[in-house]
Amino acid sequence: MTKEELDSIVEKRGTDAPALVGILQEIQKREHCLPLRTLEIVAERLGTPISRLYGLATFYRSFTLKPVGRHAIDVCLGTTCHVCGGRRVMDRLLLDLRVTEGGTTSDHRFTVTPVRCLGCCSIAPVIRIDSNVYGHVTQSQLAKILEKHD
Repeated sequence: MTKEELDSIVEKRGTDAPALVGILQEIQKREHCLPLRTLEIVAERLGTPISRLYGLATFYRSFTLKPVGRHAIDVCLGTTCHVCGGRRVMDRLLLDLRVTEGGTTSDHRFTVTPVRCLGCCSIAPVIRIDSNVYGHVTQSQLAKILEKHD
């Protein structure tokens, strides 16, 4: 992200304390993470200590300091999903996408994260891609599900 793009975000959002979260959200939307160098530039531009921005970036779960994929895949590994094959679904995803848990594909298309419960026990095992929930997922369905998210 260029200094001009950052300046544009700051000018649009403002420089007061409530604007900080909005600024970070917009940066993450464009960059798929909050790079430290970008946080340093924003801190300098706002006259805010870098520790404040870093604190926000690490406090809120919606922010990440490492690059993530365009699509977030959450695989439920709660008790019901685990019993119904959630671990097998996760293992197949990791194998097919060539990532580790919490990892991002080399093309930055997907980030795969285990979660403890998605609240959909009646349709276990469950995965969520962005805001789309898929139930009764089997290993053989994964390729077709992933195709829907280009």
